[in-house]
Formats: sequence, structure tokens, C-alpha cells
Amino acid sequence: MISKDVQIAPLTTFHIGGPASFLKEVFTVKDIEDAIVCARENKLPLYTLGGGSNVLVPDAGVAGVVVRMLVGDITFENVGDDALLVAGAGAVWEDVVDRATTRGFFGIENLAGIPGTIGGASVQNIGAYGAEFKDVFAYADVIDTATGLPRRITSTEASFAYRTSFFKQHRGYIIIRVALRLTKRAVPNITYPDLLRVQATGAPLTTPKEIARTIRGIRALKFPQDVQEGSAGSFFKNPVISREHADELTRRFPIMPTFPQTDGSIKISLAWFLDHALLLKGFSIGRARLYERHPLVIVAQAGAHAIEVDALASEVEKRVHAATGITIEREVEMFGT
Repeated sequence: MISKDVQIAPLTTFHIGGPASFLKEVFTVKDIEDAIVCARENKLPLYTLGGGSNVLVPDAGVAGVVVRMLVGDITFENVGDDALLVAGAGAVWEDVVDRATTRGFFGIENLAGIPGTIGGASVQNIGAYGAEFKDVFAYADVIDTATGLPRRITSTEASFAYRTSFFKQHRGYIIIRVALRLTKRAVPNITYPDLLRVQATGAPLTTPKEIARTIRGIRALKFPQDVQEGSAGSFFKNPVISREHADELTRRFPIMPTFPQTDGSIKISLAWFLDHALLLKGFSIGRARLYERHPLVIVAQAGAHAIEVDALASEVEKRVHAATGITIEREVEMFGT
């Protein structure tokens, strides 16, 4: 069944926004075909919603057909010490991590605690604590909404980069299923400073499950836990700039953390800059504020509107540009625009 004029704010982690013209909950390929037909008959665009963890829904709602992915099966194809984890695009990412780490497979343990679905993880190329989704991605089966035909996107075709992918650039493809390559032979990736600090206390960090549990604990201290407030995790991307620009900023801010990239560019810590250079932790507009423990996170109080979140984000962008010349990018997208 396709529902009409559905409030989708409760289906997002921000809990903000107006209704969608139509909503189709998807469990099968036939459900997707029905949604495509509905969009064509009503001359409306088609939008895919996973866990709603990286989107901000406009206050006016979404004039379109929203496809909510609920295909959530998770299976393993074992090959010796390696495995191909295959999951429906609607599988909750934390469930995927749990299933893999419980079986002792390395590859996604550093990505524990990230909200959303495996389909959304593919679109966003999620990353944290020295790991990225692209490192384990094998393929995704998709439906081309223009033709209704299936297609398999391989790791080479996926064009992963920092918080982007083929899927993000080609919205006409709906992800049905995702496969990840995992292994039991990997060496734990615990070089990230937060993990090294935990290791120094004597905490065990040798198995995928131990690492995932530790990372969830670290994230719990940095991200909002109050269920009365909404957020979408890190709202902004860390800027990647030229070495020359980074050197100029380092002269002005000597202790600013920098992270050299393989292409010679430099990633800088926007959270550090918002906190220590601009003193913006807790800065608010209306009922939206930068989280006191992690200023990359925008928190929305109950009753907040998308326009308040957007206004806060725009003010942060303006201040960063004035101070550094950097145009920062949003990681969270305005849904349906």
C-alpha cells in the first residue's frame, strides 16, 4: 500500500519536517516498482529514505514519493577466514556490525555506533576512527528507476570519496542489497588517538567485538543521548584544503590538528576549529544549537523547525569562511530538494 500525506519527521533522527506527498514502505522489488509507477502517474520525483539519520526534512514537507527501505535480511557467504556479508539495503547498520563482530570478522568494527542503514552507509561512504565504508565494500545491487532494470555496482564503479559515492551522485538508482568483504585475519586498527588512550588504560582491544564496544562507548560521550532532542550526527564535513592553505592556518593556529592525505592535501579538524578558534560550542539559533561536547553536531530541541537548523548551519558556514577562507560543506542533506 502507498500512503498519502505522511509525516516523515518521526522516521528521521532530527524529528523535524513536514509531510511527504506519498510514502511507500519497501520489502520487495515489486514494492519499488509500485513506487516508480506512483511517481510517474503523479508526475512527482522519487526519494529514498533509509534510517533518516543524515537528512533534514523541510518544514514544508516533501513533494514527492518517498521510498522507505525496509529490506533488512543479513546473510554470510563464508570462504575460509573471509566472508561476504550480504544485507538488504534497509538493514540497520548497528545490526550489521553486531552480526559481523559476533562472528569474529574484522572490517567494520571501527564504524560501530553510527546510526542509519547499510544502504545509507553506501551512499555516504561513512567513516570513523581510521576506517571507511569503501574499504570493505564489494558490490551493491540497484534498480534504475528510469528503466526499472536491475544493475550491480562494483567497488570500482562506486567512486567512493570522502562522504560521497556514485550512489550520492546518481539518485536515480535505488540500492536493494549490499555486499561487504570481511576477514578474520586482519590486524586491529586502533591507531586513532581515542582508541590509543583507551588501550593505555589496559582495556582489551584485540577482537572486533571489543573494538566495536569501545567505540560505542567513545561515541556515547561525544554525541547526544537525550531522546527528547534530535540530531543527525556530524552536520559538517571536515574540510580538505591545500597544503599551502593549511600551512597558513597552522601559523595562525599552531596546535590545530591536521591530517595529511595521500594526494598531498590536508584535512583539518573542523570540530577543533569551531571549539578552540571560534568558541562556538553551545552556540544556538532558536531551538537549534551546536552540541556542547562536539560542535560538529547540531542538536534540535523538541519543537524545533528545519529553518532554525538551516539558519544555524548557515551562520557557522559564514563565520568559518570569514575566519579561514574555507567554504565548509554539509554532511547532512536537505531531504527532497
